[in-house]
Amino acid sequence: MKIVKTNDAPWTDAMSQGAYQQQRKPLTSSALGASLWRLPPGKKSFPFHSHHITEEALFVVSGTAKVRTPEGLTAIGPGDFISFEPGGPAHQLINDGTNDLVYLGLSVGKGVDVVEYPDTGKVSSSIGAFPNGQRFIFKKDSQVGYFDGDQDAT
Repeated sequence: MKIVKTNDAPWTDAMSQGAYQQQRKPLTSSALGASLWRLPPGKKSFPFHSHHITEEALFVVSGTAKVRTPEGLTAIGPGDFISFEPGGPAHQLINDGTNDLVYLGLSVGKGVDVVEYPDTGKVSSSIGAFPNGQRFIFKKDSQVGYFDGDQDAT
C-alpha cells in the first residue's frame, strides 16, 4: 500500500515552454499513472495529441477550462470526469479561466506508445518507462520505405 499526502507534497515543474506550463504532484510510478496537475490561467496542458496505445482520463478538482478536440472546445469544471480512449480523437486542455485548473490525471500505459500531433504533423513512438525509456519524434512526411538502406533487399 502507498499513501501520498498530497497536501504535504510540493508542486514540481512539469512543463514550461511558451504557452505550455504545468506543475504536478506524482502519485504513482506504475502502469497506472496518476498525478495531480495544476494548469495556470492562460496556459495549455500539452500540444494537441492523440495516443494510440495509452488510455488517459482526468477528474477536475477545481477551476475551469476547455477541452479542445477536432469537434471544438468543451467547457469542464469541478467534478467532471473526462476519458480519452486509445486511438480516439486528439485532445488538449486550455485554461481560459481566471483560476488554476487542478485535476487528477490518470493514464494506463503498456510500456510502448504511438502519439500523433495533428497541429505539427509529428509522430512520437516510445518504448520503456520514464526515466529510462526512449522516445522517437519525427515528421510524418519524412518517412522512409520499409527496405530503404537494407543492402539485402536490393
